[in-house]
Parts: sequence; C-alpha cells; structure tokens
Amino acid sequence: MQITSEEYKGYGISVTPMKDCGDLWDFEYRITRPGADAGGAAALPITRSQTAGGHATPEVACFAGLEVARTEVDNLLALLASGRR
Repeated sequence: MQITSEEYKGYGISVTPMKDCGDLWDFEYRITRPGADAGGAAALPITRSQTAGGHATPEVACFAGLEVARTEVDNLLALLASGRR
C-alpha cells in the first residue's frame, strides 16, 4: 500500500489508502507540523479517516484524502489567525 505525502502551508500531510469491505477504497490521513512542540496552538498530530462512500482506486482515495486534509489545514490556520483554538 502506497502512502502519499506532501507539505502544505508548513504542515506535513500523509494519506494512506485502505480497502474497505465492499472492494472500494477509503483513506486515513495524518497532519503534522515539523518542529512544533506538544504545547503548541493545536494538538498535533491529527489523524482522521474516511470510511464512508469509498473510491474506485487507491490513487483516487489518496487524492481525496489530500483534499480533505488541505481543507482541515486551511480551517486550522483560519482559526489560529482569528485567535480561536
């Protein structure tokens, strides 16, 4: 199983495709911040998964996982900019 990784706005994202029970593909993603300490503004690392819907191939599942994780990073940055945690 191939893990897809990228850096996005200073955060590391890694996505792992997972085969579900219906021969479709779901994903799990992990968001980290290199060099962040445990007492930072956000509790990192963040790990989430999608187990509903399913995708036809592991590559599509990884692409979908990257998009969801990027959105979460954007939301996290918006919350930090507004002073909320």
